[in-house]
Amino acid sequence: ARMASRLLRSGILRHAAPLGKQIRHSSLSKPNPFMSSFSTEVPVLQSATYVGLHNIRDNPGARKKRKIVGRGPGSGRGKTCGKGHKGQKSRGAMKKPFFEGGQTPLHRKLPKRGFKNPNKVRYEPVNVGDLVQRIQQGRIDPTQKITIKSLFDAGLVNNVRHGVKLLASGIEGLTSLDCPLNIELSHASAEAKGAVEELGGTVTYRYFSRRGLRAHLKPHRFHPNLMPGPSIPPVRLRERYLPSMEEELLDYYDHLVRTEDDLPRRNKDDIGSAQQ
Repeated sequence: ARMASRLLRSGILRHAAPLGKQIRHSSLSKPNPFMSSFSTEVPVLQSATYVGLHNIRDNPGARKKRKIVGRGPGSGRGKTCGKGHKGQKSRGAMKKPFFEGGQTPLHRKLPKRGFKNPNKVRYEPVNVGDLVQRIQQGRIDPTQKITIKSLFDAGLVNNVRHGVKLLASGIEGLTSLDCPLNIELSHASAEAKGAVEELGGTVTYRYFSRRGLRAHLKPHRFHPNLMPGPSIPPVRLRERYLPSMEEELLDYYDHLVRTEDDLPRRNKDDIGSAQQ
């Protein structure tokens, strides 16, 4: 169709057939100056078929005919459907995962080692050097309390599931800051916490449940009246989080009462001197 339109514009063809019909032309009607530069024997479009909804087809081999079995002996795949008589290959699928012909497979020969702890807490790491770099770039305000949301907004953490842990890589950059840092996150290494506190800063721990952490990082997704309160840490993490969260939890939850178990643990020497 494109070749026919080009020939019509150039004057080689005098007319074109309507859509869906053949274009047939036997000879040129009159000399054309366009043909002066060509030889006398010019290949002319003898026939062309327009493509429409009535004749559009898939490419040859695009649609494979389905295999019809069990329709009599004349088809060649009748009673046994081309699988022969009896045997394992004629009964069900042969492509079973980890199937080794009936012998003990490898995954049953090897012993089991260890287990996957479902209660393991995986913190997102943040290096002190990266934190100092964000402060120097102006993406974190060092005069305000640095929380997990501050680190999230600055691009230091992305997929936070349980919390954030501060690591000591790049602690030499803390001396370049003009003011001490007040950091509140889930956990910190002893070296990183000591480096921040030596320069007059503080590192406090705060526990977040999964829902509380989502509300802390993305408060726009929660209704103001449905924002979750402070998360109560589990018993195994009580010693880490209660010193900094105890007063807030007691003020928010009326059913919580201070007991002797909430008091910090003392050494045996202190208990003995107290009894005397």
